[in-house]
Amino acid sequence: APDEAMRTVCEQLNKWDDSARSQPAAAPMAPVAAPGVAGMVAVMSVLPATITDPIVCTDIPCVCQLNGGTMGSSSCTTSSGATYGKGTRKEYRMMTDAERGRFHAAMWTMKNNGDYDRMAHIHANVNQAPSAHSGPAFLAWHREYIKRFEILLRLIDPSISLPYWDTTLEGALADPQYSALWSNELMGDTMNGPVNTGAFRGWTNIDGDTINRNLGQDSGRVLNANDRNLVMGKTRIESILAFSSTRDGCPYSVEWDNLEFAHGYSHVYVGGEMLTQHTAAFDPLFFMYHSFIDSIWEAWRTQRQTRNVRPTAYPPNNAQCSAEAHFSTSVMSPFAPLQNIDGLSNDYTDNLYTYAPGPSCSMGENCGSKYLFCDRSHGAAQCAAKIRLGQPCSGYTRGEACCYNSVCTRGICSPAPTIAPTTPSTLPPIVTVSTVSPVTESCFNEHECCGPWQARGECTRNPSYMRTWCQASCNICYPRQYTISTACSDRHYSCRQWASAGECTNNPLWMTENCRQSCNRCGRTREQTCFP
Repeated sequence: APDEAMRTVCEQLNKWDDSARSQPAAAPMAPVAAPGVAGMVAVMSVLPATITDPIVCTDIPCVCQLNGGTMGSSSCTTSSGATYGKGTRKEYRMMTDAERGRFHAAMWTMKNNGDYDRMAHIHANVNQAPSAHSGPAFLAWHREYIKRFEILLRLIDPSISLPYWDTTLEGALADPQYSALWSNELMGDTMNGPVNTGAFRGWTNIDGDTINRNLGQDSGRVLNANDRNLVMGKTRIESILAFSSTRDGCPYSVEWDNLEFAHGYSHVYVGGEMLTQHTAAFDPLFFMYHSFIDSIWEAWRTQRQTRNVRPTAYPPNNAQCSAEAHFSTSVMSPFAPLQNIDGLSNDYTDNLYTYAPGPSCSMGENCGSKYLFCDRSHGAAQCAAKIRLGQPCSGYTRGEACCYNSVCTRGICSPAPTIAPTTPSTLPPIVTVSTVSPVTESCFNEHECCGPWQARGECTRNPSYMRTWCQASCNICYPRQYTISTACSDRHYSCRQWASAGECTNNPLWMTENCRQSCNRCGRTREQTCFP
């Protein structure tokens, strides 16, 4: 590895790869037999016949329908009267104060209703998400993952989208921890220890303790403009959807500047929860950071690929180069029945979100945000994060206003006589907002025999089928809105509506399992049906 930070990232990716290789690959397109039904193949299409959870949706009309809204020509009017249209992801500091406040509030609502932790737990478990790291599916998996997160966020407040954290703004400083990002107004001023200030003060981790950060303790830098430029200069798909944990015999050499490796710099720099895959998603910075990583990938796709090539260009399947979980047609676990290659679809940015332009010196000396400035003293003009109170500010010789709510005096950002100190005496209150739609369930079985099969040990004996189609019974996910042991019930609030529309006949496997009451299947137990 070229440096200690990259050595840390490499060790983590190799460890993830070892675990992923030990998992059985779920491949729905192969002739996988259901338990006790030898010779039959999986019966699902690319998406379930009945989409039950809006986070699965690939367009606004789908989200609208599942949440009782009214679809117009391009946007949805929700049941509360809000407008839900295609989202625009902005750099966090380029949001207006009102937008940023609404984003913070929606995040706290997700935290308090359990959706945030539920999503974070998905990223924590290699057994649940083997293709999340260490191979070509890294970018596609995270695109689907943060898409689902963003839909949950926007169901709370459709007026905002998931912002991105452009780390090159911190990378332009002598030390990223000088940034005003680490202030009470934004991410908190914790440099080493529990995050007790800022918009997400008191946020808890996987163990229920306050999240930690250790800025710069394990690495001296974040992903910077040079890293991004190196990625943008690549021309081969194998250098973007890269092999980052290869074995002997792989014909592709490891590229230390590929996006999966380069993205690790910021994880190591922030430290604390962000340091390891097991805990990273419990820091709110994680989702903003991966929105940025996704934006780099999308910029590369737009610059280097034609529209028709983007959904199909995927590196060769080679077990010496990656775990089978990263193969193009392997299930994107736990997002079955999606396959990894489905994460390359144009639908994401065609239908659901787009990226606003990043900050630029062409926007003025503040680069379009009170938290940024245009650095003209270090080569070509570039936007940088403003420096927070009390931090070094020497080296700016072109009259830049480089200090946030302060002035550069004798090389230190210091309070000006007419400017109040940046640290408020009282922190702004943490607020939440009410959801605009009913809480939906996302954990289901796809066949009514899943429970009886699980009781006979099929989750262990036949994992390729069971881990894909019987996720609730095999504890791949955990239902929040229903009790799986109840013999006859409706597990989704739309069951009665779907039954009236004929879905009990059109989609019998899913409906008989999950809408048993509305489909009038209570007269015969699952056991009697599956093992007569």
